[in-house]
Amino acid sequence: MATLVARLRLPDTIPWPPSGSKLLWTLVGALAVPLWATWPLLAALTTASMPLFQYLAIIFATGALLLFALPGSGAAAVAAGRKDGAGLRASRGLAAVMVAVGLLLSDVLFIMALRHIPAAEANLILYLWPVIVVLLAAALGLAALRRHHIGGVAIGLAGAALVIGGGGGDLSWMGAGLAAGGGLAWALFVVFRLWQGENAPDALSWGLALSAAIAFAIHLLLEGWVTPTPQALMGTALVGVVPLGLGNLAWDHGVRKGNRLLLATLAYATPLVSALFLIAGGLATPTWGLLGGAALIVTAGVIAAR
Repeated sequence: MATLVARLRLPDTIPWPPSGSKLLWTLVGALAVPLWATWPLLAALTTASMPLFQYLAIIFATGALLLFALPGSGAAAVAAGRKDGAGLRASRGLAAVMVAVGLLLSDVLFIMALRHIPAAEANLILYLWPVIVVLLAAALGLAALRRHHIGGVAIGLAGAALVIGGGGGDLSWMGAGLAAGGGLAWALFVVFRLWQGENAPDALSWGLALSAAIAFAIHLLLEGWVTPTPQALMGTALVGVVPLGLGNLAWDHGVRKGNRLLLATLAYATPLVSALFLIAGGLATPTWGLLGGAALIVTAGVIAAR
């Protein structure tokens, strides 16, 4: 998700409504938001069924297989990569490595955070990554730090403080730190894609495959294999298909063929939609701290994206 958001060059105004097929592709891209938003709910329901890295290997492998089976992946992507040009900025291989590292670290830290704090709070804290991107990009000279960026950072931190301290209970600082670390891992990857520029090569399918390979290797070294039940295996595969595979696929088509600015803005509603899914599933309580923090973090992401 963050890969594609970071690659956008956005105009100052949102042309609405998009005309003709552009409207259709904008609607397709908008489907990514509810698809991505299923990740915390599915993770909360499925991660306990098997060891961590075995679980990650399965979801990444499922997502990679889905994308490789679709047009524009696999051998076609490799052939296209030969035309991307030379140098690190155009390197599909380096981009795939960064996809793998960003995804793996972010998901490992997020799942570890679920052992300490509820999924809704963990996901909201994770979604501080847009404001982290602003700070990192400014520090590295990739973007100018303007007043509205500083305001977005302040609003995001206020939202995180409200989520951590406003839930009516004692929220683990260990869990909050792990979730924030997951956001930092993804933000580092986004900054790398910003450095690669507008013509950064697509590397999602290969990055997912590499993530699966790394996770499986770590599983063999550190964990024992647990044979999942058919229900657990289906639920785990669903994570790879829905948020990882179909969510990113819908987003990719939407931003290439639809209204990119509108979609980039809609994407920051993902943590709020995730919280609503968790509440509907009985895995979160709609406290003022949770809902108020969600609203502030979403607002901060929208401001930081301008």
